[in-house]
Amino acid sequence: MAGIRFQSTPENEIPVSVPVGTVLARTESLVLWLTDVHVYSCGVEFTIQARRSESTVLLDMFGFGKPASPKSSGPFLFGVEYADGSVFTNLPGARMVDGLHGGAGRGGPLTADKTYFLQPLPPPKRWSMITAWPYFGVPESRTDLDSAVFADAAERVETLWPEPVHALVEAPDGRQQQPALELPPGGWFEWAHRLGVE
Repeated sequence: MAGIRFQSTPENEIPVSVPVGTVLARTESLVLWLTDVHVYSCGVEFTIQARRSESTVLLDMFGFGKPASPKSSGPFLFGVEYADGSVFTNLPGARMVDGLHGGAGRGGPLTADKTYFLQPLPPPKRWSMITAWPYFGVPESRTDLDSAVFADAAERVETLWPEPVHALVEAPDGRQQQPALELPPGGWFEWAHRLGVE
């Protein structure tokens, strides 16, 4: 099995901050936006923020099939599509070797955020972030980003010392158990989910 970086940013690099802040989805009562974008030599770390005007449930942004509290909303759906056809998602059943890893997060009924680490760096041309939140009636939305901005930032990353050996692990085989999931019918997430389970 090939060695990959598993669920962590490089420990031997100073990343480059990229001023990419954009609204990913908006309804009358909920807004999602991209913030805190940091580029490493091998990938991108970023945070998605959520705000809701009113709610009686906790905002569930974790994804990846993690069981939620009975007091939580249905899960936030997030995916990435590269120009070369690569697809990464936070859907249940996503392969552990996929390049989207969930990091820190917090949430309540009105505010939540989730940090992700995406590897490898986006290839040339544009790449897309896709979002949806069926529980709150937020439809699928696609936001295109310029890969050149991230490639330029990666050239300016400072490597402090050789990478520690423990930072790379073997990619595990197998898939996570797939709980029932509400996906927008006929949309991007339904298509991406089929890719992950076939």
